[in-house]
Amino acid sequence: MEPAPSANETPDVLVFPPLVALAGPVLGALLEWLVPLGWLPPPGLHAASLAGAALTVAAVALAWWGKRCFDAAATNVNPRRPALRLVESGPYRFTRNPMYLGMVLAQPGLALALSLDWTLLLTPVVWAALHRGVVLREEAYLTRRFGADYTAFASRTRRWL
Repeated sequence: MEPAPSANETPDVLVFPPLVALAGPVLGALLEWLVPLGWLPPPGLHAASLAGAALTVAAVALAWWGKRCFDAAATNVNPRRPALRLVESGPYRFTRNPMYLGMVLAQPGLALALSLDWTLLLTPVVWAALHRGVVLREEAYLTRRFGADYTAFASRTRRWL
């Protein structure tokens, strides 16, 4: 059993992940309205929109599955709160960051489904903000918090895909 963390022991993330994930499509829609690029076909019942909708559903399902595993383990989902347990089940067997991966994959899904060219262009920015502002800080924190258990988990499970 892991020792109890102190209340001020957190990953010290730079950005709040759901806000970053929301900012991509919101900023993309605003830019699309101000400076439409017209690269993607308009929304409708065609391959691009349907593929985008399917990708968005899969991305949200992945993130939700990751959250449910945290809930089942009785650990904090909010990265501004201490980690209580190391979760290695469910999607965490395949990726160390299923919630963040879902947030990133939802960007091109929404872009294709809603014809938001700018959101597609902003996807790498969302990924970089999550990677540098959250994931790398969480990894350092989890290494300090769980030591060899986290190091072993990280060595056998990919960070993203």
